[in-house]
Amino acid sequence: MLDDNVPQPWQGQTTLVFALAASSLGLGNVLRMPYLMGEHGGAPFFMGYAFAVFAVAVPILTAEVMVGSKGRGSPVGALRWAADQSGRSSHWSLLGLIQCLLGLLLAVYCLVLATWMLDRAIVLNQDSLAAASASEIAVDFLVHVNNSSYVVPIGLLGTVTVLAALGPRVGMGLMGWVALPAMAVALGSVLQFAMKFGDLQAAEDWLFRVNYQDLGWQGALAGLTSGSLTLVAGLGVGRVFCARSPMSLPLFRAVLAAGVLDVAFMLTTAMALVPLLGAVNTLPAEGLAFIFVAVPYAFANLPLGEVYGAVFFGFAALASLTAVLALVEPAVMFLHLELSLNRNGSALIVGILVGVGALLLHFWGGISAALSGLLDRAIVLSLLLLAVFVAWRMPRPLARGELYREPRWLFDIWWLCLRILAPSVLLLILFGRFGLPAANG
Repeated sequence: MLDDNVPQPWQGQTTLVFALAASSLGLGNVLRMPYLMGEHGGAPFFMGYAFAVFAVAVPILTAEVMVGSKGRGSPVGALRWAADQSGRSSHWSLLGLIQCLLGLLLAVYCLVLATWMLDRAIVLNQDSLAAASASEIAVDFLVHVNNSSYVVPIGLLGTVTVLAALGPRVGMGLMGWVALPAMAVALGSVLQFAMKFGDLQAAEDWLFRVNYQDLGWQGALAGLTSGSLTLVAGLGVGRVFCARSPMSLPLFRAVLAAGVLDVAFMLTTAMALVPLLGAVNTLPAEGLAFIFVAVPYAFANLPLGEVYGAVFFGFAALASLTAVLALVEPAVMFLHLELSLNRNGSALIVGILVGVGALLLHFWGGISAALSGLLDRAIVLSLLLLAVFVAWRMPRPLARGELYREPRWLFDIWWLCLRILAPSVLLLILFGRFGLPAANG
């Protein structure tokens, strides 16, 4: 039974599943996965991605929500409590602070993406790109980015700040029961549009062929990295969401369900976009060129494309904005609980920090190249440290006591993944993808 002084703001496993799934949709799968799947062998790449989701991201996020449910505090306070109960150094709590900072940096990127995607939704809805060439669309995007007012990102951030000030109960409810269903409906309509006007054979050849030769070492590492860096694992979000959860939830199964939804959304997005590109004889690209040039070009040159293009970019903007709301919550809770600031003031401070960062990135995008690689490395390292702490420094009975709702065999699988598989994969990513010159060349 919860302490009387600790509020219990949400009930039910479904709320946690939906909120976690909604939080992860704006974190890169839309930008990278359609290109990476086709470039690296199709189905083999997807198998590596799915393996990393369920062997790395899901076990680590489960560890995170377990610590949050056990510690009942901020991301820093929950780790401090877990270290104290385990007889370990309180310095482990610094990992929670680092993860709060990483979440804020990632929120900056997601806020800028939400701004740009909202701009593309408006432009497509106005039908100003009808029958435009790819070069014209690229120029239009650059002009809008360079000339767009700061009012849009600040307005979006203001909305997030207000929601953050209302607390995780409101945030989780909106993410799980409003944002996620809205995104599912929007993505489903775009998929239906792709089935009617897209080149399905081109999509099958690009996404689902079985070509192990194209996978290679780099492709395998890219799949493992993409699968590991999903589900907002290692960024404190899970600890925040479960800081006041009902104590009877089967946490591992809830996170596992969120992982299934994450993979399903990723595949659906790829299946919705690649046929449209095939219909206009365009191959998927990676990153910003894919989402802000190739995709608008496809929509602009298909019947009713301006309508469905606006729907898709509205979905993408909502996904990015939902990720921002989740990513700022650990920092807000840290200021509120650890520094004893009131909730509104904490949300305002975090909103200002993210807003300043977003404006810098929005108008001086060159700084993103220097930070993106470093951010990926830092997140992988934070995942590794969290896995080491829970699986190697916390006593197994302490973890089992919080995951008592899970069957023994399922708990053993989770423990094996967290103790052996996840650290091994993360070390492989760190030294194979980021560390060794031979692997990067």
